[in-house]
Amino acid sequence: MKKTKLNHAIEYLSSTLILSYFFIHNIFLVLIGITSSLYLININLINRIIKSIYKILVNKKESIEINAKDTEIETNPINKQSTKEDIKLTLVEAIEELGFIPSLDNSNETNVT
Repeated sequence: MKKTKLNHAIEYLSSTLILSYFFIHNIFLVLIGITSSLYLININLINRIIKSIYKILVNKKESIEINAKDTEIETNPINKQSTKEDIKLTLVEAIEELGFIPSLDNSNETNVT
């Protein structure tokens, strides 16, 4: 009941602010009246957007709390550094590691990139 009375008061206020230009000649009052009337026209859409944003924020907060309660999973990282003791690299692995296609001749050590 109180919301409808407030909405009616804002409707009358916005229309009087727009019409006040003829008497006061102040454009700022007209702009305030236009924004308040646009608010009243789109009040349902604005409320739905606010509710959806609130739900998204609550879900993110809950997921962060759930992740904090979970125990950390220990993983065994793979050592990607190659040594001479490793198995001979395939051509694809050599290209990925060196950045160029190696030649069969080991004396030619030019990098073509």
